Formats: sequence, C-alpha cells, structure tokens
Amino acid sequence: MQNKFQQRLTRHNVTSPDRSKNSDSTATTAEQATEKAIEALRQQSITLWWKLTVVVWLTIGPLTLWQLRSEINLLLDYFTWTSVYYGLKYNFLGSLGFFLCVGLTITLLVREARHLVLGISPVERKRLEKQLARIRLQGASHPLWSLVNHGTHH
Repeated sequence: MQNKFQQRLTRHNVTSPDRSKNSDSTATTAEQATEKAIEALRQQSITLWWKLTVVVWLTIGPLTLWQLRSEINLLLDYFTWTSVYYGLKYNFLGSLGFFLCVGLTITLLVREARHLVLGISPVERKRLEKQLARIRLQGASHPLWSLVNHGTHH
C-alpha cells in the first residue's frame, strides 16, 4: 500500500509542476522583464537628477561662491557659527544658491542610501509602473522605448 501511495504521490508531484511550470516560467519571464524595465527607468531618473545636480553645482555654485566671497574671506580669518549665520542671513541670493546646491546633493544621497537599504518604495514603484505603462502604450515612438524594451520582444 505504501508503495502504491508513494507512486501516486511521485506521479502527482512530477506531472503537476510540469503543467504549471510553463505558465510560471512565462509569468516569471514577464515579471523579470517588468522588474528590469522598472529598474532601468529608476536608474535613468537617478542619472538625470545627478546630471541636473552637477549642472547646478557648475553654474549656480560659482555664482554663489562669488556672491559670498567677502563672507568666506571673513570665515577663513575668524570662523564662528555666528558669522556663518549672519553671512547667510544677509546674502539672500548667496544663501539661496548654497542651499539649492547642498539640498539637491543631500536629497540624492539620502534617496540612494534609502534605495540601497530598503529598496524601491511603494510610491516610487507605483510611479515607475505607471510610467512604464505609458511608455508601452505609446510604443516605439516613445523616447524611452528602447530603454525599457532592451532585449525583450513585445
């Protein structure tokens, strides 16, 4: 009796996964393609943000330093936190440029660190899935079509 039961169990386990294996592999392949496309979109987005940050540092950064040059000279001679405070408080454009450059950089660093530790947030995933759906809906005429469909045939 055990032998017949084991044969049935073996037969059931062998045939059942084979039938579902094809549908699972298709679903897995589609899921992998979607995950790959989402990661490519995320990487593209981060790359664009870093490029923007570099452009801001190269354009606004020098203007900010020029605007704050007298305060920087004073700080090099006599550094106090009070002089930093008043230097930024009474130079609106210099402060604005400084905080824009530093703020963009810190935001990107925190975002990347969060992604490394926790992965893609549900909000970001949903945004990227919507963007992917719009790209696939528009088709090959979308500028990011080749990015999200690299190596896949849709």
